[in-house]
Amino acid sequence: MQNAFKYILIAVAAGVVSYIGSTIYGEGTRTAAANMAESVQLAQAQANNMTTALTFVSSVGNASTDQIVAQAEQGSSQGSTSRVNAPVEVAEIASLDTLLIQWRPRYEAAKLAHAKFDASIANAKGRAAAYFAQQRALTRSMQDSDNRARAEQEDDAEMLLYRQWEAQADAALRKVAEIIVQLDDMDANLKKMELRADFVFDTSAFVEVPQAIGELNLQLADFQVSSENIKAVAGSPFEVRQ
Repeated sequence: MQNAFKYILIAVAAGVVSYIGSTIYGEGTRTAAANMAESVQLAQAQANNMTTALTFVSSVGNASTDQIVAQAEQGSSQGSTSRVNAPVEVAEIASLDTLLIQWRPRYEAAKLAHAKFDASIANAKGRAAAYFAQQRALTRSMQDSDNRARAEQEDDAEMLLYRQWEAQADAALRKVAEIIVQLDDMDANLKKMELRADFVFDTSAFVEVPQAIGELNLQLADFQVSSENIKAVAGSPFEVRQ
């Protein structure tokens, strides 16, 4: 997973930025090129952040607490992640509370990184669309047919580079979405365990017949005999009395 995201945008994005720098026309195009370069670099940075965040979560069960915290400290811009005093193998944690302490911060970091990653790529695509629109407009404005044809070839070559980056970015988004599904399911599973642990239910209660009911039931036959005798003596109010 680290290799899948660490280099996902670097090579092609660098080619796009370099090519843009060599084919700009006018002040408006320089601004568009700068915006596109900035957005691609931002998307690349978010990809790296996404790699770091997802690595934190995937490390659960595969690395020690110290190793995970060390990765968090390296990837955090503030470097504020606290180191656990005693190294603990996450896969060997027997306490739900301890496991949740290891899970929750990393899960929240991964969700935030996912949102930023998705937004950064969307932003990069939007800026690229504006950039290429300006490039095409400038190409169409060229009066000499040879110059215009040469500019069209440059535009097409540049677009091809961008499409290559876009395909890789979309593939990264799909992979991230698949991983997030598994992370969400794991979080739901842990919440179910937490709910189960907090729910108090005495399975030994209400499984025996209450004493008062049982005792009266034992005398039910006697009450039936007595009631039948009394009924026979009393008779019916509609019977003729002697």
